[in-house]
Amino acid sequence: MASGVLVEKIFAVRSLGFLMSVIASIINVKSCYNTLHSMVNMCRKNYLFLFFLFILKSFLGFTQEIPSKIDKKDLSDFITALSSLPFGGRGVDDDGQIKAQEFIVNRYKELQLEPFSSDGFLEKFSLLQTNRGGLYIETQNHQTLRNFDGMIFTGAIHHNSTITREIIFGGYATEEALNQMEVENRFVLVVLKNQKDESNIKKNLEERKASGLFVVHEDDKEFETMKRRLKDFHLTKRYSFADPDSGFMITESGMGETTDAFPNINTIYISGAAVKNIFGLPKNKLVNLANSRKMKDVPTSVVNIHFEGFKKMIETANVIGVIKGESDTAIVVSAHYDHMGKEDNHYYPGADDNASGVAALLELAEEFAQYKNLRYTMIFLATTAEEAGLLGSFYHTGRPDFNPEKIVCNINIDMISRCDSHHTDCTYLYCLGSNPSDLLDSLVRKADELFTPCACDYAETTFGIFERTDGYNFKRKGIPSILFFAGFHDDYHQPTDTIEKINFDILENRIKLICEVIRLVQFDFLSRH
Repeated sequence: MASGVLVEKIFAVRSLGFLMSVIASIINVKSCYNTLHSMVNMCRKNYLFLFFLFILKSFLGFTQEIPSKIDKKDLSDFITALSSLPFGGRGVDDDGQIKAQEFIVNRYKELQLEPFSSDGFLEKFSLLQTNRGGLYIETQNHQTLRNFDGMIFTGAIHHNSTITREIIFGGYATEEALNQMEVENRFVLVVLKNQKDESNIKKNLEERKASGLFVVHEDDKEFETMKRRLKDFHLTKRYSFADPDSGFMITESGMGETTDAFPNINTIYISGAAVKNIFGLPKNKLVNLANSRKMKDVPTSVVNIHFEGFKKMIETANVIGVIKGESDTAIVVSAHYDHMGKEDNHYYPGADDNASGVAALLELAEEFAQYKNLRYTMIFLATTAEEAGLLGSFYHTGRPDFNPEKIVCNINIDMISRCDSHHTDCTYLYCLGSNPSDLLDSLVRKADELFTPCACDYAETTFGIFERTDGYNFKRKGIPSILFFAGFHDDYHQPTDTIEKINFDILENRIKLICEVIRLVQFDFLSRH
């Protein structure tokens, strides 16, 4: 495309003084600088300027006059496919992720990228999936309270088992009242006036080895608010690295033994209407007894808590293609391809999150596949299980053969096709995570100056976002990392995150800005080690 040629010429012109210094330092002849300076003055006055640029480009090999491969039609085709119904939201535990893997691998092959390892383009690993299933409580009067109906259970998952415990009434749970009760291996039901008191109550009961805490709010609206706020979080599937046969869980802090033992303290919230099924007394009667401090007038009861949690191992993979450079030191370009999958009768397209990032990664792979003299190897890493907790990038950077010393930097791309509420002009792109003292930061800012159709936004309105993205796992290994991100919008993690809301002119320019950053890392003299 003509625009790519124009960018190359603009880049060369603006870097002219810098290029003269480069040649002078390479040849180490003082007079060379003066000669070049004279040539520039002459070239600016006549048509030999383009010839001079040709000589510079041939000598340094870094401003090859190659048309840009970053094309909005390709971007539209990629995002259309990845966000379509057959891909089913690209959930980490369903066929959608397999289709996405195949799509990315096929594109790598078309571009003649090399596989990451002898095993091919897929970096495979296993995850343990857990979810709560049908948790419910059976009361002494044979009533059943189901999770997020008459009660809310917020304790640890206890798979496929039933526990039986006594439950006593703790009134308003003053420290004096609790200290007079026998709470070990029992649940204590309390009336809660202020949510802030809950942590102190739990601390008291945990220290005294209570089985847990039942809470009925004095204000019934609190229960409904908590149900709305906590339901999605507690019923979602969870993923972790685990060896199901060893009984050990792999975590960021190391190996930790797993156990099915019931934890010392759990919290179960009971609705005002359902609490009568615990002791056979309505809520207003319990409140009156709490006010008069006659907790002993409430008979001890018994509850059976049934857990129907599920565990299964799933297979997933990062998808990695490589363009070899002169050095085995590499630039890693990453974007997660997984999303939220399917739920009930709908799926989550994830057009912006993060089909847009994968499309950018694939276009950048095509762009740099053209170059025949890359200084650094380029690794294109499409990560899985980002939505489950950055697990794909955690696995990749945690491999025994992963050497941070061999990584120049990480360029991470996530949600770059929309506009957030902080901007009325969408010709921006958040550039986050780099340290102002890093070379990477200076190159990002140089690219920002050179490529005018899109500008970097370094604003603090996105504070904390970098740590929620795959680049964090590179940075914690001491590798410079930059996140390119366009901000949140109302369709974030909703079935309405669709391709129709993407402006492809804006997206194309954002990717060209990212491309300019990578070119500077590849070919800028200051970045050579």
